[in-house]
Amino acid sequence: MNPEFNDHPTPGNLVNIITFNVTDTKSLAGGIVPWVNILRANEEILNLADADEIVIPEHDIAISIDYPLQHPETFHLYSSIGFSRKLLLIEIREKFLELSDQENESFKGHNVDLVALDIYKTATGKIEITLDIDA
Repeated sequence: MNPEFNDHPTPGNLVNIITFNVTDTKSLAGGIVPWVNILRANEEILNLADADEIVIPEHDIAISIDYPLQHPETFHLYSSIGFSRKLLLIEIREKFLELSDQENESFKGHNVDLVALDIYKTATGKIEITLDIDA
């Protein structure tokens, strides 16, 4: 972990919550599903509302994953244009797959529905993100 993102005991001030809405194409009634299944993200990105909207204009962020891991993990991302819902979802999914391989653990038995991202700004101005996963 990069120490400049971990120089404080609390995540900082909550500055935003990013939600994910997906058009339901599997039921006859249609409608909107207010979450994205991380393991099916490749399929759900196609129906993700406001997928290309830049929701985090900052260029350097840290994302923390705790559920369903036994050992929480933080990873860092950089983008010269900021981060869209689509880019964030792709990166989070890739990290979940990587962690699954590293820990010889499959998340298929877990309900990994991403409801929202909680965006915090630290006292030093860094952006830290936690995942709101519906278990």
